[in-house]
Amino acid sequence: MTAALVLCAVAALLRGAGPEAQSVASGQAAATRQLVTVVSQRGRKQLDVRTARGFPALRVSELSEVLSLVGRAPQAGVAELRVLGQRLDLVLDAPYFRFGSRVYGLAGTPYAVGDSLFVPLQLAVEYLPRLFTGRYRFDASRGQLEELAGRPAVGPEERVEAPPAEAAVPVARAARRRVARVVGIDPGHGGADVGMLGPIGRAQFLREKDVTLAIAREMASELGRRGIRAVLTRSRDTLVALRDRGRVASQRGADLFVSIHVNAANPRWRDAAAARGFETYFLAEARTEDARRVERMENESVRFETSADAPQGDPLSFILNDLAQNEHLRESSRLAELMQGNLERVHPAESRGVKQAGFAVLATSYMPAVLVEIGFGSNADEARYLVGQSGQRRLARALSDAVERYLAEYERRLAGPGAAQQ
Repeated sequence: MTAALVLCAVAALLRGAGPEAQSVASGQAAATRQLVTVVSQRGRKQLDVRTARGFPALRVSELSEVLSLVGRAPQAGVAELRVLGQRLDLVLDAPYFRFGSRVYGLAGTPYAVGDSLFVPLQLAVEYLPRLFTGRYRFDASRGQLEELAGRPAVGPEERVEAPPAEAAVPVARAARRRVARVVGIDPGHGGADVGMLGPIGRAQFLREKDVTLAIAREMASELGRRGIRAVLTRSRDTLVALRDRGRVASQRGADLFVSIHVNAANPRWRDAAAARGFETYFLAEARTEDARRVERMENESVRFETSADAPQGDPLSFILNDLAQNEHLRESSRLAELMQGNLERVHPAESRGVKQAGFAVLATSYMPAVLVEIGFGSNADEARYLVGQSGQRRLARALSDAVERYLAEYERRLAGPGAAQQ
C-alpha cells in the first residue's frame, strides 16, 4: 500500500468512530490529542494534528513559530508557502502542490479556515525532508520534525528543482557540496541471543553472533580506510533489542543501515545440510515462503528482550512510520541490488537473489536499509568460509564496495544532472 493510500485509510479510521465513540472522545480530548513535535534553533513546539477534514493536517501559523516557513493568507482559492526562501504554490481543496517546475500529489488537501491556512501532515513530514535535503529531518519513531542548521535561506533565483518522477532522492542544489556520510552496521544477535549454530549434522564450530560481529568490524575498518565513517549498533558481545538497532544508528547520524546475519537451513528440508548461498533483503511484505521463513527466524530474537519497546498502535504512529519507510523503499532496493551483485564476485556459493521481508530490525531504521544473509552456517563448507578470517575480509570488502558505490550514486542524484558541467 502506498503512503498516500495509507494516509487516506487511516484518515478514514480516525474519523470513522460512531456517535458513542465520538462522545467519549470529546469528553477525553486531552487524552486523545495527536501531536507532532517540531524543533529548530528557535525552539521546540508540540503541534496538534487536526483531522476536521478527514485527514491529518497542521496549521501553518503554528509551524511558522519554529520553522523557517511562512504562509501567505489564502486568496481566490490559492495559497503560498515560503520554506527557506523557496516557494510552494498550493491550490485550496486540491490534492497537489507545485514546487519549481514540478507538481506533487498529496493524500489530503490544503484548506483555509478564516485566515488560517492548514496543510496535510504529509507535506510537512514527508515532503520537507525530501525537497530540502540536509535541512529537514523527520524522526517517525518520535513523531519529530527537525529543521537543521545550515546556510541561510536562499532566494527564488536558487530555487531547488524537484527530482524526476522515477527518482527516489530529491535534487537540491544546496546539497551539491559533498557531505560526509555515515553507515550504520548492525552485527546480528549478540549476548544471550547466540543466533544460529552450525553446521548441522556434525560438531558445531560456528556461532552467528561471533561471525556477524567479526564481519561488521572488518567492514567498519574497510570503510574507514575509504573515508566513510561507520557506526556499529554493538561493538561487543551484548544484546541490543531488535527495534532499538535502527534507532541507535539513526541517533549516531547514519545515512544508511546494513544488518548482517548468517542463514540456517530448515532441518525438515530434504538434504538440509547441502543448502547454501547468500541473499539480501529490504523491508517490505514477504512474497515467498522462504522469505517468510527467514523473517520468522530473524524476528525470533525478540524473545531474548526483557523490555521490548514495541511501537504504539495508534493511527498517527502508523501513518508516520509508513511515510518514513515508503520514502526509502526504492533506495533500499537499490542498495540491496548492489550488495548482492558485489557478494556474487567473491562468495564461493550461488546468489539466492534480492528479496523482501518484514524484519523487525529494519522497521525502525528510517533510512535506506538492508539485511544481508551472508551464507548458510548450517552448511559445513560454507561455515568454514564464514568463520575464516580470509572469507570474512573478502565479504567485508564486497559489502564496503557496495556501500561506496551506492553513496557515489546517491551524491550524483543529489547533485542533479547539471553537476558534471559545473
